Amino acid sequence: MKTIAICDDHKIVREGLKQIISSFTNFEIIADVESGEALFHALRTKTPDIIILDVSLPGRSGLEVLKQVKALRPQISVLVLSMYPEDQFAIRMLKAGASGYLHKDSEPGILLEALNVISKGGEYLSPKITQLLFKEMSGNGEALPHKSLSDREYEVLLYIGEGKTISEIGDRLSLSVKTISTYRTRILEKMNLDNNSDLVKYILLHELSAGQTSA
Repeated sequence: MKTIAICDDHKIVREGLKQIISSFTNFEIIADVESGEALFHALRTKTPDIIILDVSLPGRSGLEVLKQVKALRPQISVLVLSMYPEDQFAIRMLKAGASGYLHKDSEPGILLEALNVISKGGEYLSPKITQLLFKEMSGNGEALPHKSLSDREYEVLLYIGEGKTISEIGDRLSLSVKTISTYRTRILEKMNLDNNSDLVKYILLHELSAGQTSA
């Protein structure tokens, strides 16, 4: 029996996952939490075999949580489950140590397949992710400006694209307004853009938004 911890800030998502996974005979959920802080608190007394992790979380992002989990407990496998399409976050998460990446629209059977692969020490790569990795390794991927952004800068970019104010982004990421403003300045410089309006147009052009960053 392999054990699982779920980290997602939406209770309805956690409850749905628990219901689905309860039908999988070889997996048991030992924790479900709403944030990175709560996850690390749970890890003080529990060591799951797999963590199912959302990308967008209050405070520390999924990327930050993933990196810290792999630094502290490298033996724990992490399956990322997000509303963001694979071409937006999968490569970043895999580079940070994730063992797989699934879109939240995936069928329960795909989730079971991914968990089975990961539980045996493998990596679950969908055909789309495999194609993205091939392009990355062959150097045929598009050298788009947003790909030069750091993980945190990329998150801030997406929040700006969804119309959130500097203050709202700071609250979401538990960072000061000054820090978010600094990230915004760096993003504009790296992408050679002038203002938020240009950023929003860029995001729409390249379909970077998942529809909601809190998903």
